[in-house]
Amino acid sequence: MQHLFLTSGYASADEPGIFRFSYDTSSGFSCAGAWTGFRNPSFALRHPHDTVLYTVSETVPEGGIFAWELTDGAPRMLCAFPSGGAGPCHLCLSGDGRMLYACNYAGGSVASFRLDETGAISGLAGMVQHHGSGLNCARQESAHAHCSMELGGVLYVCDLGLDAILAYRPGTDTLEELFRTPMPAGCGPRHLAASPLHPARLYCAAELAGCVFVLERRADGRLTAVQRVSALPGGFTGPNTTAAIHFSADGRSLLVSNRGCDSIAVFPVGEDGLLGAPVISPCVPEPREFAVFGDTVIAASQSVGVLCAYRLADDRTLRETGHTAPAGTPVCFVEL
Repeated sequence: MQHLFLTSGYASADEPGIFRFSYDTSSGFSCAGAWTGFRNPSFALRHPHDTVLYTVSETVPEGGIFAWELTDGAPRMLCAFPSGGAGPCHLCLSGDGRMLYACNYAGGSVASFRLDETGAISGLAGMVQHHGSGLNCARQESAHAHCSMELGGVLYVCDLGLDAILAYRPGTDTLEELFRTPMPAGCGPRHLAASPLHPARLYCAAELAGCVFVLERRADGRLTAVQRVSALPGGFTGPNTTAAIHFSADGRSLLVSNRGCDSIAVFPVGEDGLLGAPVISPCVPEPREFAVFGDTVIAASQSVGVLCAYRLADDRTLRETGHTAPAGTPVCFVEL
């Protein structure tokens, strides 16, 4: 079986910042293109209904948001806008595909952009600035908006610096805060995942605590943490930051990557949506992001700059396939 995808990461405008790959479970990786002209495209997102790719330019003191037309060759730039803050690191679309939301990590802000009927960005709609700090003086000295997700008519935003998940009313020109969910001090909420099998659950990877929180989502969208499970092996005491969180295709396993421990933890998901003890397998160094294609897991090493393919076995271990490929500084995947 063949899978097509893009990877993007940190690069100057003169270095390849986006790569196009195919992966065949029998023959391995094939690179179909490597393109320059981007600046730190550390996050990319494809519009599901159009041939449009959105990328950030994770720069300071002001970041950028770009829209590109996907072609058979290099992407063609459609438009570019300031991100509304420093260091944009994440993008998400509204449910109707008419708004694009950007999280500015270094700036601690969230910006919303209007999209036209072709998927191109037509302008800045609104912006909200987060304020405050957290327990960890080195990492939580200020607000750090890290990801957003629209679910059930609510835009949820993880702020790593504030130890909180903030909720906004989406789809309007102003981002109106509805409520916020405080998280344990110093945990650093990073990314969210929604279950395909349990719509009343939301799952949060806590970067600084090395764990996953299961959140119960009420009818009004409010969240309550109902479980906390470590993503690290018992007895592990080294430095670690937990990163990506994704479900398996069947929704019965939840995968989380660890940088420092350099592993991927695979949690069984129970009938009630709660997590069992994870099976933890070693993987490439500094796996900031990974992609799940059926029973194939492709992990990206930010520090070494390679992709490595694993097979997700029935016992939830990751088995090496021997397939690897160089990919610049890969920290994001976009399925094609």
